Amino acid sequence: MQPPAPSAHTVPSVGNVGVTTPSIHPWQPRPEQSGPTSVVSKHREQPATQIPILSTLQTATPPLSDTTPLPSLLQYVDNDLLRRRSEYNYPPAEAYFCSACGKLHNGARIRSTYLPLTCGCWMHYRCFIGHVVQQGPNKRGNKNDCCPACGTQLFIWEGIVVLTLSQRTDVLLPNYQFTWRDSYADEHTGYAVTSDRSAYESDCALISALIQKRFLDTFAPNAPASRYADASPDLTACYYGVLQDLGHYGRPRAKWLSFSRTGSVGFFLFGMIVVLKMRGFLIEHHAAIVETEGWADFENTREELRGEILKEVRGGGWSWAAVESG
Repeated sequence: MQPPAPSAHTVPSVGNVGVTTPSIHPWQPRPEQSGPTSVVSKHREQPATQIPILSTLQTATPPLSDTTPLPSLLQYVDNDLLRRRSEYNYPPAEAYFCSACGKLHNGARIRSTYLPLTCGCWMHYRCFIGHVVQQGPNKRGNKNDCCPACGTQLFIWEGIVVLTLSQRTDVLLPNYQFTWRDSYADEHTGYAVTSDRSAYESDCALISALIQKRFLDTFAPNAPASRYADASPDLTACYYGVLQDLGHYGRPRAKWLSFSRTGSVGFFLFGMIVVLKMRGFLIEHHAAIVETEGWADFENTREELRGEILKEVRGGGWSWAAVESG
């Protein structure tokens, strides 16, 4: 299942994102080219310097202690659970029935791996993910960062990781509707935010607008000179500038994009979302830029970010995920 696409309705364009200088290189934007609609208003300009990745972005909860023994949800699924892969679908007699749904281990309506959690409870993998994607306790009163059967806390819950796993498993992510007290009009995008989905769409619209603006700013008359021999734009500095802007605006605000703390898997996944959105924008609207030195550096940044995600998932260094990806 693909991530929900931003709303198709038009958002009023504000702010000057046009280019007044003539194009010199094929990757430079032409006046007739149009990218995503800009939704940024009254933005305080900041230099696009390389700052610690995502260091100023909004977190969903107060910072957690670095000594916490609990893994991230993605590490729990892609590392901890895989350590017992040889036991999958071979439960002991006393665990033939799923601890979550109560059905026989091979009797699920939708075929699913039957596995043991680290707390000892056996259940269908889809039942486990179906519990994780909920934002409140289940009927037994167990929270979504706990085993749905016994209530043992197993991992650190992060919205952006849940979004990733729900797409990967094809489990529908609940779209909770906000009360009138919690609904709001996003002052930077003009979106009416009344649900988890619309909050996600609003954040995505702002990310896209900031990417376009930062990129076009590299061609402004007062922009710093390129540091590359081919005079191509510094896309890596542009990327870090977008992250800096998002921190200035207090994003992400959406539950589906939330992460727990700086340095968590969710923290790096959000950075990857911004990288991929920026990459898609450049390929679609400025395809010639892929032949530049600036693009090569930008791709190296993407690979480094991917490495940070894998390092966080693998934890102590051993994982089936590491073996399979190798």
